[in-house]
Amino acid sequence: MRKPWRTVAELADRPAFTAEEVVPEMLNALSNDWREEVSAELQSQLKALMARADQLQLFPEQRRQALDQLARAAAGMALALALVECADRTMAAGHAGDEAFTETVRSALALRVTRGTRQTEEHYLRKTEAPRANNVRARFEQAASACDFDTLARRLTGAEPGPTTIRPVKKDGLDDGVQL
Repeated sequence: MRKPWRTVAELADRPAFTAEEVVPEMLNALSNDWREEVSAELQSQLKALMARADQLQLFPEQRRQALDQLARAAAGMALALALVECADRTMAAGHAGDEAFTETVRSALALRVTRGTRQTEEHYLRKTEAPRANNVRARFEQAASACDFDTLARRLTGAEPGPTTIRPVKKDGLDDGVQL
């Protein structure tokens, strides 16, 4: 588990943090995964492929070959492979263009969070007791449901200006303690 996801797991494990306080760390972990695993070249090739998805509807074997080539280039990078898989589903549903690419990114981010949830739950099941692991999974799911994947996807793809990392508010005052 990468360090950003370990931070998310630690916050989700502590009852002192609300699900809303876990969300910025989860979005940061997703942004970090995007920077680490999804190359600019893969993004541009996938975006170009999705721009002509209407034409590829007539020739599904060409779409399959192009996606297989992208999947080979993304080998070993889970988020990049999820992005290619989601692009295949989006294009098979008949969607094309920039909006379809953004929807593909949103779907891939949601898949990554699901994978992170399972990975963390498995870790807690091995290291602790089942109720604690179930609690961490539930808190991950609460935080994931509060995440705005659409905005993050638009920012990561450059469709919307803004920061791709969100810094959590630092609590250092006397009145900034645990919510009651």
